[in-house]
Amino acid sequence: MKRWPKVGTRVHVEWMDIVGFVNSPLSDAKPAPCWTEGILVKNSKDFVVLASSQYSGERDDESATGDYTAIPKGVVDGWKRI
Repeated sequence: MKRWPKVGTRVHVEWMDIVGFVNSPLSDAKPAPCWTEGILVKNSKDFVVLASSQYSGERDDESATGDYTAIPKGVVDGWKRI
């Protein structure tokens, strides 16, 4: 997979989500393809974090308050800048 962009870049990430099934046929049990868009705010060895919102007046560091999605890199199918 191509190299991730710099932190602060707006991205569209396609990934496979873990899904639980209870009292369902085996044929239904499979991960769900999904996508998330936001600002890349963290890029670690094993996962990335996208922000869909950060609250006004907050610091731009690890203690900033916001709405975040952490996605393990192992489930990412692809991404692109938007």
